[in-house]
Amino acid sequence: MDILKERYARGEIDKQEFDERKKDLL
Repeated sequence: MDILKERYARGEIDKQEFDERKKDLL
């Protein structure tokens, strides 16, 4: 999850992809 947040913060993934991946992790 922290890695996902880091990638989102760096702009490597957009909000839509961030939300989708977050759902997969829950």
